[in-house]
Amino acid sequence: MFKSHKYKYLLLLLSVIILGVNNYIVAKNIDYETDIKEIKILYKNWHNAVMSGDIDGYINSLDHNISLIPPVGPVVTGVDNYRNFLKPIFKSTSYKIEAGEYDIEIRGDIAIVKNRTKVYLTYKDNENNLLPEGALNKNITTSDYLDILKRQENGSWKCLVHSWQEVAIN
Repeated sequence: MFKSHKYKYLLLLLSVIILGVNNYIVAKNIDYETDIKEIKILYKNWHNAVMSGDIDGYINSLDHNISLIPPVGPVVTGVDNYRNFLKPIFKSTSYKIEAGEYDIEIRGDIAIVKNRTKVYLTYKDNENNLLPEGALNKNITTSDYLDILKRQENGSWKCLVHSWQEVAIN
């Protein structure tokens, strides 16, 4: 896991460059409108899993090689490490999510998704439990999310890189 912001951004940049090669690959039998609908359903299911505290539902939205790149804290890679990251979070908090409009760009088997989302966090039992470094920890957080999705062999979409930057809203 990386602790330096320099390495986080380098990892994100390298991911985008490597995945950018897909600009030259033409995926077969792609229906853009269907992909957009499926990606929006992925996010709906993902958010529902967060709001219901369903770790398995959350993990189901992620590619096996997921990289979580939070604005603060270490990079988390792989679904097993991500699951371990989520356990104390879902044990001590609950969430309400208000997602904004999605800006989705599809390049072959890769999709880049940007959106602004407001997350309301409530600590269970009114206790400010210690959350893992990198987890949202404010009662209300507005962030700009940037995700890289990967088309799976079965044609479905899952998140390969999950990142965000908190936005100061006055």
